[in-house]
Amino acid sequence: MGPWARQRRLAAVILIGALSAATAMACASADAATGFPDVSAIDSFVDKQMRKHRIPGISLVVFEDGEATYAKGYGAAGQGQPMTPDTPMIIGSTTKPFTAVSILQLVEQHLVDLDSPVTAYLPWFRVSDPVASTSITVRHLLNHTSGLSELGYNRVLSPDATLEQGVRDLQLARLTAPVGATFQYFNPNYAILALIIEALSGQSYGDYVTEHIFRPLGMTNSYADKEDALEAGLAEGHSKLFGFPVARRPIFRAHLLGAGYIVSTARDLSRFLIAIDNGGVSGDARILSPDSVALMALPPAQVPGTNYGMGWSAGTHRGEPIGGHGGSDEVYSCQTGLLTNQHRGYALLMNEQHLIDGMVASSQLQIGLRDLLIGRQPDEGGISMKLVGIVMLAVFLIALFSTVRSFVRMRGWSREARSLTVRQVAWRIAPHLLVPALTLIVLYRFLGSVLLREPRAWNFRVVGAYFMPDIALLLLLAIVPDIVQGIYMMIAAVRADRSAGRAARPQGNAGRR
Repeated sequence: MGPWARQRRLAAVILIGALSAATAMACASADAATGFPDVSAIDSFVDKQMRKHRIPGISLVVFEDGEATYAKGYGAAGQGQPMTPDTPMIIGSTTKPFTAVSILQLVEQHLVDLDSPVTAYLPWFRVSDPVASTSITVRHLLNHTSGLSELGYNRVLSPDATLEQGVRDLQLARLTAPVGATFQYFNPNYAILALIIEALSGQSYGDYVTEHIFRPLGMTNSYADKEDALEAGLAEGHSKLFGFPVARRPIFRAHLLGAGYIVSTARDLSRFLIAIDNGGVSGDARILSPDSVALMALPPAQVPGTNYGMGWSAGTHRGEPIGGHGGSDEVYSCQTGLLTNQHRGYALLMNEQHLIDGMVASSQLQIGLRDLLIGRQPDEGGISMKLVGIVMLAVFLIALFSTVRSFVRMRGWSREARSLTVRQVAWRIAPHLLVPALTLIVLYRFLGSVLLREPRAWNFRVVGAYFMPDIALLLLLAIVPDIVQGIYMMIAAVRADRSAGRAARPQGNAGRR
C-alpha cells in the first residue's frame, strides 16, 4: 500500500472522528435557568441557528395549552417564495403517528385486533420465513418488533411502485431477530399498516387520513397525494454539499407512503399534536380516545431498552416527560415535541437534509427549543455545519491531491515489478483490492447502525446520493482509485512478466542460414 493511499484513508478516518466529535458536541447544554421565554427569545435563537448552520428555510410553530403561541417562517421556500408556518413539506417518518392513529381508530371500531396476525387482514402477506409470515401481528408492526430490519431487507424499489407492490416484495425479507423480541426500526412495517388501512376501510390511505384526521383537525394544508402537494406549493428541498445547501427534486415513494411521505406544515402538525396532548380531542373533533392516545406512548413491556410505542417515542428532557416523532426524507427534515406536563410543544420543519446536519443542526435546534419551553436559557454553542463543511472540503481536497500524486507515481510500477517475486507483487497489489472491499462491507453492514444507533444496512445509492453526497464523494475518492490502481498494477505486472519472459527466451533460428 503506497503512502498516498494511506494518507487518503487517514484523511477519511480523521473526518469520521471529527464528525463523531461534532455529534457529541451537539449534545452540549446550558445550565442556567430562566423564566418561560417570550417570542423574542425563540426568534433570536432560531435565527442564530439558521445562520450558524446555513439552513435555507425553517418553519416553526410553538404551542401551549392548546393554542399556538408562536408561528413564523425563516428564510426561503424556493421559487422566490418566503418560508411561512403554512409552507408544505414532506414530513418523513413523522407520518408514522398518523398511520398509528388510523390503525387505532380501526381498533376502536372493532375492525382490527392488535394481536391478530397480518395475514388476518392481508391473507397473501409473506416474508421469507413461512412461520414468521403468520406470526407477525399488527402490534408488532406498530412497535417495530416484527423481527424485520434493513439488515435483512434493503431493496430500493422504484418510487412509482405501489403500496401493495412494496408489501408483496417483502417476501424477500429475512428476519434479523425473533418476532416480538427486539425493537428494530423498519419503515416497511408502517407500509404494511397503511395497506391494512386500505383493505379494511375501502379507501386509499390518503383518502382515509384526509377524512379521519386532516379534515376533523382543520389540517387544510396537509396532503397524502403527490400532485396535490405540488399544486399547493411544496417547498423546494435541499441536500448539502460541503456545508452549502443544494436544491434537489423531492422523491415521493408511493410504496412507503404510510411510513414517511405525508406532506404537511408546521401549523397543521401543531394541530395534530394539540389533539394528542388533549387526549385525542381538538375543539369539537375527536380523532382518538384517551386510552388509545395513552397506548400510543406505551413501549412494549416485554421488549427491553426501547422507548418507542406506536408511532410515538416517549422520553425525557432534563427530567421532563416529552414525546413526539421526528422524520426526514432525502431533502426535508421534520421534528416534533410534546412536553406533556407543561402542555407545550413545537413543530419544526426544514427544507434540507444531510445525515450529519441532522445530528448537529437539528439536534442543537431541538435541544434549544426544549430548553426554552421549560424556561431555560438555551446553549448557543456547539459546532456549526459551516465548520463541518469546511473540514469535509479540506479533507476532500487533500485526498484528491494524494490521489492524483499516487497515479503519477504509478508510471514506474512496470519497471519495479520486474525486480519482484510473484509473492512480493501479490503483497503489493492485495491492499489496493482487499482494503476497499473490506471498507465497503463495513460501510454496508455497520456504519448505518453506528451513526443511526439502529440496525440499519447502508444503501449507498440512496444515502450517498442524497443524505451525504460530500461524504460519499470522499469515500469514493478513498476507494475507487485504490481499486483502479490495483487492477492497473495487476495488468502491468503480467505484461512485465511476459516481456521479461520474451527477453529471456532464446532466439531459436538466430544466426542460421
